Amino acid sequence: TRGAWSLVSIASPLLVPPGLSRDTVLGRPGANVTLTCQDKGPVNVTVSWQVEERGAAAVGGRSRRLAEGNALLLRRLRYEDSGRYSCYVGGHLLRSLRLLVEEPPETPRVSCYRRSHDKDVLCEWPLRAKPSPGTRAMLWV
Repeated sequence: TRGAWSLVSIASPLLVPPGLSRDTVLGRPGANVTLTCQDKGPVNVTVSWQVEERGAAAVGGRSRRLAEGNALLLRRLRYEDSGRYSCYVGGHLLRSLRLLVEEPPETPRVSCYRRSHDKDVLCEWPLRAKPSPGTRAMLWV
């Protein structure tokens, strides 16, 4: 209808959709996160970690080895820390976790107006902070 519009919808990896796999860990930039390989198991085995960085699968599957131990502590997360973290014992995969480092999106404050009936509607959304990479906004009219 003329002169009616609806609110902005935000889609970001931090808005966890129903059915998101249990292997996904969400972290905020600057936070610390600990990834655990096994809840319980033999203590005398060497657990090794490696990460396949975001986008690496498309570039040929580059991965890099990380520390050893059942728990992997990642300090002061950055967006670049996003990726798939896998732990191994003796070359056998035990667990694989996907880490997403994202800021939660702010609640939008959108204002729309029209200067006159023969002009287009103009909508503005002032941001307090830069959104995380991958955040999208849609305005449904």
